[in-house]
Amino acid sequence: MERPKELYHEEVKRLKDFRSKLDTHAIYKQDLESFGDDYEELVAQAKVITRVSDRLQKKLDNANIQIREQNDEIKDKNSQLENTISELAEAKVGRRATTALFFLAIILFLLEELFVEDAIQSYLASIDLGNFFNSLKEYVGLFIKLILAIGLKFLEGGLESFLLNQEKKKIMKQEKKEQLSAAAS
Repeated sequence: MERPKELYHEEVKRLKDFRSKLDTHAIYKQDLESFGDDYEELVAQAKVITRVSDRLQKKLDNANIQIREQNDEIKDKNSQLENTISELAEAKVGRRATTALFFLAIILFLLEELFVEDAIQSYLASIDLGNFFNSLKEYVGLFIKLILAIGLKFLEGGLESFLLNQEKKKIMKQEKKEQLSAAAS
């Protein structure tokens, strides 16, 4: 099997020949001219290689700058996308919480209207609370509905927070799965 030749094999061989002639003091003018020509050729090759290398380095630098700019743009787009997804998740969760509480409010208001208000009105009719409080008896049902509405509003905030946390956990779990599958690939 033939060994691959090293770079500038011929030039290295000529240099060794020249040095051996120097050592034996057998140098002639023709040897010096030949060595000078070889050296001149090597310098010319070095210049060409340097120019090509400089051009390639400049292209590489420009490509790296472009990659960095695109990377920054992708990071910005990712951030915008994450914000949009977060806003959509919050809107979705808010809508679910509002819908659930709307149905709960209807049920509670109907139950209050059908059962609780009649029971309270009959109880209040049987007792005497004085002139001022007797005039307020007819507004007890309205007061109960107001308390239910305020309670439901607080419940809506809590339910929305709970559902949002559930949605975030779901998203984080999905992201972990994607990261694990990407790492396994």
